[in-house]
Amino acid sequence: MKTTVKMMMAALLLLAACQSKNSQTQDFIPGTYVNAAKGDYAIANDTLVIKPVDANNYMIIRKTTYQAIRDGHLLPKHHKTEKLNAIWNTGKHELDETITGRIFRFDADKKLLLINQASYQKIN
Repeated sequence: MKTTVKMMMAALLLLAACQSKNSQTQDFIPGTYVNAAKGDYAIANDTLVIKPVDANNYMIIRKTTYQAIRDGHLLPKHHKTEKLNAIWNTGKHELDETITGRIFRFDADKKLLLINQASYQKIN
């Protein structure tokens, strides 16, 4: 009997810890994230604004500025804006974007959003 009670308590503690991490990550998500990348052929700046729609759905507005580099010179800037939808995956603690399948992972301690190898810094 004591063993059963201990196992039930352990399971409840584990469930509470998972719910706490889930809530902490979801509370961190809304905001603005930025990323800048530069290569031999282009520079790009991304801004993501993430807003909750309801308990598990989010709207992501992605604004990208891209500038090609040719013969050492910057070409005119190109701007692109996308509106994306994402669903909170409670089990994995991540956002799953519904059209392209991109996965948005968050590190609240470092104030980061990770998409594949790209790292976005949260600025507010």
